Amino acid sequence: MADWSDFIQQIKRQNDIVDVIGSYLELRRSGANFMARCPFHGEKTPSFNVNRNLQIYKCFGCGESGDVIKFVEKYESCSFAEACEILAKRAGIPMPESSSSGEDREFRERKKKRDVYLNICRDTARFYYRAYYGEVGKVARDYMTKRGFDEATVKKFGIGYSPDGYSLVDHLRSKGYSTDDCIKCGVLQQTQRGVTDALSGRLIVPIFNMQGQVIAFGGRGLDDYTISRGKYKNTSDTPLFTKKDNLFAINIAKEQKQHSALPNLVVVEGYMDVIAMYQGGFKGAVASMGTSLTEQQAKWLSRLSDTVYICYDGDSAGQKATVRGLDILDRAGLEVRVMSVPEKLDPDEYIKKYGSEAFDKLIDEAMPLPDYKLKLLADAFPIDSADSARRNNALPKYVKGALTMLRALDDVRQARYITAVSVKTGYSEDYFRRKLSQNDADVSETEEYGVSPEDKAKYFIAACILRGESYASIEDKPLCNSKFLSDLYDYLFDCKAQGVKPSMDMLYTVCPDAAPEQYAEIIDIGFDKDKEINERYFRECRRLVTVEKLKRKRDELMKQIKDNPEDGSLLERLSELSKKIADVR
Repeated sequence: MADWSDFIQQIKRQNDIVDVIGSYLELRRSGANFMARCPFHGEKTPSFNVNRNLQIYKCFGCGESGDVIKFVEKYESCSFAEACEILAKRAGIPMPESSSSGEDREFRERKKKRDVYLNICRDTARFYYRAYYGEVGKVARDYMTKRGFDEATVKKFGIGYSPDGYSLVDHLRSKGYSTDDCIKCGVLQQTQRGVTDALSGRLIVPIFNMQGQVIAFGGRGLDDYTISRGKYKNTSDTPLFTKKDNLFAINIAKEQKQHSALPNLVVVEGYMDVIAMYQGGFKGAVASMGTSLTEQQAKWLSRLSDTVYICYDGDSAGQKATVRGLDILDRAGLEVRVMSVPEKLDPDEYIKKYGSEAFDKLIDEAMPLPDYKLKLLADAFPIDSADSARRNNALPKYVKGALTMLRALDDVRQARYITAVSVKTGYSEDYFRRKLSQNDADVSETEEYGVSPEDKAKYFIAACILRGESYASIEDKPLCNSKFLSDLYDYLFDCKAQGVKPSMDMLYTVCPDAAPEQYAEIIDIGFDKDKEINERYFRECRRLVTVEKLKRKRDELMKQIKDNPEDGSLLERLSELSKKIADVR
């Protein structure tokens, strides 16, 4: 029996970590190492470091680290054994025999069942593909020809055809697959007429995962009967496929990225949009398959690019659900730009009508997400109306929506868009800053607990220092909005200056007039058993109070700028301060 430890060492020796990670991410040399945007948390500035000498990676933003196996395991969302298998195949290394432990048997059973489902999907795709090119597939070929798709494109996407309800059933049974397995992986269905093809009579579009394996199918109706039962239909959610967590053509986008040929990543709604864009020269398009974008889809996208172009048709781009999906992408650290397709055309319709160059121009003209939200607000609440009554009615609603948009932005973008909204509405920038300082989330949390998040952070920092935790230190006194906190931190810094260890039992001496609940905020803090968790939370608390103090300095600087708008040095200081806040956060 092969030794697993030797096998793992062999995998590591024959899979250089820079080569492997470079096939997933865009790495740029930085001294002796390589840097990239971290695929495991949202960020706009690269903090993901890959060290070839040590064969490890480390993200200085979120703390994720590991070797080549750990990276594949996390990136592909698979188990340790599956990551080893991926790397073994990459290097042409045979897998060792498995042990007989219960845990290993369970893994092998799950993998065996998954392999069966993948094989069923593969053989189903081959069946559909052959049917497309057979005599029965003429109706499907005529449809694709009428839509302007050439044979190279059809073959690239593995387009197929389902001739009837029962031919696939007989084919899969002849291959030895059980009906139950075929139903569970979505290609067959149980009906009153018995077991039938789930997509019978439709043009078939296979759906691949990022590894290029067929995991599901989409079907497009070709006649009145099938269209009446749904113009487009997917196989149901299965152990291989969940519609909301997958993106059509993600495998092709990954393939383009691996060849450094993914200048723009465009998200559209449907399969045909992607296929038409591919034929038109845009090989970095993926489809959300009609669902609102989800966090899992945002993770897939963030692994391919730091900028995403959204190209939904005119009928759906303004829906609230769509905007919520774009916010998910924004929170994932992606730069989101929204394309506007004129005449309410689908992307493939626009390309056919005006050509690829015209579509390329739409990409260049795509709006940043905040601008798009402001456009939607202006459409809904026309504050530029010549009718004063209509304007006065719309203005408060526009301002409320603008404040919601501004609250979702980081400090740098927020400062820029405050100016834009101020000019648009006529309200002063100070008005928007005051409203934003009354953040709804912070207010509700303060009302519920009686303590702001920043003060809670200061209590935790103080508690760690009083307990003598090795990681607990702070360089500057934070902003203290109560006498209790001010006296407490004066005591901590006096001890530091005198080289004396602070003591919890001095709390009542240095803060004799505090309320019982203030003492409780220090005494009753619950520490986790895992010291690393406490240390991570301490760093987050320290970051929070640092940002609070920097924001106060920024607010004071903004007041000076208002009084001295011509002083360029103040604007330079504001830019430096905003950058520092962004870096700390």
